[in-house]
Amino acid sequence: RQAWNGNGSSRPSGNNWAQPSDHRSPARGNPRASSQTKSTEPELQAQNPVVTPPLANGWQWASRPRPSGPESSKDDVASSGLDPEANNPEVEDSSDDDNDDDMSDDYDSDASEKSFETRKMNKWFKSFFEVINTLSVDQIHEHTRQWHCPACKNGPGAIDWFKGLQSLVTHARTKGSKRVKLHRELAALLEEEMSRRGSSVVPSGEQFGKWKGLRESTDREIVWPPMVIVMNTLLEKDEDDKWLGMGNQELLEYFSDYAATKARHAYGPGGHRGMSVLIFESSAVGYMEAERLHKHFIDQRTDRDTWQNRRVPFLPGGKRQLYGFLARKEDMETFNRHCQGKSRLKYEMRSHNEMVVAQMKQMSEDNQQLNYLKNKVVKTEQRSKVVEETLGVITQKLRETMEENIFVRSKAKEKHSEYEEEMKSQEKFFHDQIENIHKATEDKESEFERLLQEERAKARQCDVDSGTTENRRLRKEQVQRFIECQVKDVQEFEAERDELIKAHEEKKVQLKKEYMAKEVELEKEFDAALTGLMEKHRPGTFQES
Repeated sequence: RQAWNGNGSSRPSGNNWAQPSDHRSPARGNPRASSQTKSTEPELQAQNPVVTPPLANGWQWASRPRPSGPESSKDDVASSGLDPEANNPEVEDSSDDDNDDDMSDDYDSDASEKSFETRKMNKWFKSFFEVINTLSVDQIHEHTRQWHCPACKNGPGAIDWFKGLQSLVTHARTKGSKRVKLHRELAALLEEEMSRRGSSVVPSGEQFGKWKGLRESTDREIVWPPMVIVMNTLLEKDEDDKWLGMGNQELLEYFSDYAATKARHAYGPGGHRGMSVLIFESSAVGYMEAERLHKHFIDQRTDRDTWQNRRVPFLPGGKRQLYGFLARKEDMETFNRHCQGKSRLKYEMRSHNEMVVAQMKQMSEDNQQLNYLKNKVVKTEQRSKVVEETLGVITQKLRETMEENIFVRSKAKEKHSEYEEEMKSQEKFFHDQIENIHKATEDKESEFERLLQEERAKARQCDVDSGTTENRRLRKEQVQRFIECQVKDVQEFEAERDELIKAHEEKKVQLKKEYMAKEVELEKEFDAALTGLMEKHRPGTFQES
């Protein structure tokens, strides 16, 4: 047996499997390794068909006859199953083709075999396309331009006008009673003509409702839980002539970047079968990991197609090249071929949309909801923090305000007491002044009455009995006049005094709400006025004549 590491040992001293790398595998492997593979891997060859060498001279498509023109290309597309209109009944020829009795014998139903220019020179279309050739693309697409159908010439509909090229092509495509093939040929020629001019029958931006969606559901069945088949995990034969291969832990370590949960290997009568499987978590995330590993194998050209058609079991240096791909149902049946009962690897076929797409959508919604809740929690925490800080500041300000209010209230009470004391003192002071004024006024009135009484007493005490009779009479008259004058003055004095007191009381009522100082001034004014009045009515000194 050839040494795996080139050191003459029949047992490997290290890893003999090549991980997927960034270098492409060579197109052909080591000839000695290939010959060894033929002799030592019969089961692997039985699982995959032998690829025959390519044709020596190719398929020689150029030497085969092939029809030209749009009709042939349409047939090719329809036969491939990719033409969305292949099964459309609207484009099928009518069953009334046998009734085209008005169609000229010069028209060849196999016109697709002819060249495009030759088909345009058909007598039905020649004059029409001569006019087309004189027009530009913009002129052809003018909506106001009207057309006659050349395929309806000398027949029903020959005088009908079609406004715009699109309506003419629609007529040619849907004509179903007379000259159907001729109309279809006209539609094909118009499409080819506009295509060669770099345009289309319907100008860009005017094709509405011309697209077809998905033909069928994109759902498919997948193996569940997600699994990736890893091929070429054989190593060597043991003493009993049975194959040995990679172990479970070793396989997991080789693909540790892809979060596989389990590893299993297929065994048969000949030992290890060179087929292993990585089992992933039964979730959408597990499937994404498996698909990521599958795409990694595709990127490194070690996928299913390469394993089935262009496998290179050994790399230069003797290491085995690992191949891998997502598991299918037939892969799992192959894996369980020699397993019975509990040893069979259990799996089930589930809907991809249900197990992956729906879960991914749900995860996306949950993630959006989680992000929303996170942002909401962050905003709530920020708002709570701001509210807490604001509440602390407001509480502190409230506490300070309450302390200030208590201080201000105590100060206000003190000031109020001081003001009350001061007001009482001022009131007492003003009242004392008023009382002093009143007392002085009363003293002045008493003095005034005393003077009146003294003067009257003097007049009464005058000697009216001495002297002659005439003199006594004159003195009596003089005394009487003095007394009458004094009484009159007293009456006038009392009347004016009453009026002055009345006016004084009215002013006091009016000025009672003003400052006490003004009241004192008013009392002084009253005192001065009264003094003047008394001076005015002060009785004269009695002088005996």
